Amino acid sequence: MHIYRFKITFEDHDNFYREMEVQSDQTFEAFFKAFAENLNIDSDALSSFFICDHRFRKKFEISLIDMDPESANNGKKPVGVMKNSRLNDYIDDPHQKLLLVYDYLNYWTFFIELMKILPANPQYIYPRVLKSEGDTPRELLPVTVDLVADPENDTDFNFVQEEIYDPEDLEGFEDADDLLDGGFHNVEGPDDEKPE
Repeated sequence: MHIYRFKITFEDHDNFYREMEVQSDQTFEAFFKAFAENLNIDSDALSSFFICDHRFRKKFEISLIDMDPESANNGKKPVGVMKNSRLNDYIDDPHQKLLLVYDYLNYWTFFIELMKILPANPQYIYPRVLKSEGDTPRELLPVTVDLVADPENDTDFNFVQEEIYDPEDLEGFEDADDLLDGGFHNVEGPDDEKPE
């Protein structure tokens, strides 16, 4: 059995670099899940690998999920599914290039290049990360909003305490029916007649 050693870079981030080894008969899903775990990103986010030519031009897509099960019948180019696609069925170039597009809403792009094909070492469990340089790009991290109150600033988000009306405005109204019978008609338009 052989392994593929890949180098992975991210868009214009020069300080981000990963080296990973994946067994040739493992699936693209196993590759993706191991990579997502290393970066601590959502492995369920809609993503795809693209088999590319030597200039990173896309030739074939392998998606995390089957996005168009009817594609084989409606004339569209079929799309592979990660869990059903083994690396050795798609990698035929000793310097194969791939793209990984993570999170279709933002379309973050990782560039992947095959560096070496080596014999598998039975001491290791694949896929595995060989080198990990640079933190997860902050663009990929979830945005969190901290709504915990700050006791020093006495910010407790208690909006109920704020008065939004003057109790004297309700004098003269005996019940809710009085309010509905014209109590709030105190804004006059240009054509409104004033009561006599």
